[in-house]
Amino acid sequence: MLKIAVCDDVGEICAELENIILDFQKQSGVELSVDIFFSGEGLINYIKNGNNFDLIFLDIELGKINGVEVGHFIRDKMEDYITKIVYISSKNGYDRQLLDVQPLHFLTKPLDKNMVVNDIRLAIKIIGIENNTFSFNIGSETETVPFKDIIYFECSGRQMKLISFNNVFCFYGTISSVLSNIPKDIFMVPHRSYIVNYDHVKSINRSEIKMCNGDIIPISRLKLKEIKDFHAMYEEERYK
Repeated sequence: MLKIAVCDDVGEICAELENIILDFQKQSGVELSVDIFFSGEGLINYIKNGNNFDLIFLDIELGKINGVEVGHFIRDKMEDYITKIVYISSKNGYDRQLLDVQPLHFLTKPLDKNMVVNDIRLAIKIIGIENNTFSFNIGSETETVPFKDIIYFECSGRQMKLISFNNVFCFYGTISSVLSNIPKDIFMVPHRSYIVNYDHVKSINRSEIKMCNGDIIPISRLKLKEIKDFHAMYEEERYK
């Protein structure tokens, strides 16, 4: 479950964000929860009591304790560098103050629904990498597959195919967009149209790779040395 917090001292902004998040849940099928806070103190006390969040939409101009201070509490006092923080404000010019908090994004009021949704999707992707899963969209739904279950990806134009042990998924994307969201130490690119999981390679020769499910993946001549080097490096690490 994706745990989201919204912290803003303006009730209308909290309600707007909550509606956007719940609408995203309805459209995507992602399991999530939303907690609302109207002050920085309230959010801090909740976190102090042992609660945590995956994603926080945090207003900067709060009351006694502002959003920048809340961010520093999360990073410095709680030593939490995992929670994703999206700052929201009606003003610009906070860039330098926010740098140490390492926010995911900065949104200005009035809020743009599409940008809020994009930040939720981005958080899901990053959390997926940290949790060893690959997330992608099929229509309005978000799917998640553990890296260890992915055998290979195949690209045809803007269409990506993910072949796993249990399913075959088709979604819009490119080789480069997939590569930016998977670990480079187990996935390799033997051909401009394929990404393979080395853990599920059965055999390799000069022209092709045989996967554990019997599928054959071509190796382009331009990629042959790269694949040989990857193979040598992987096997060396495996038997250390």
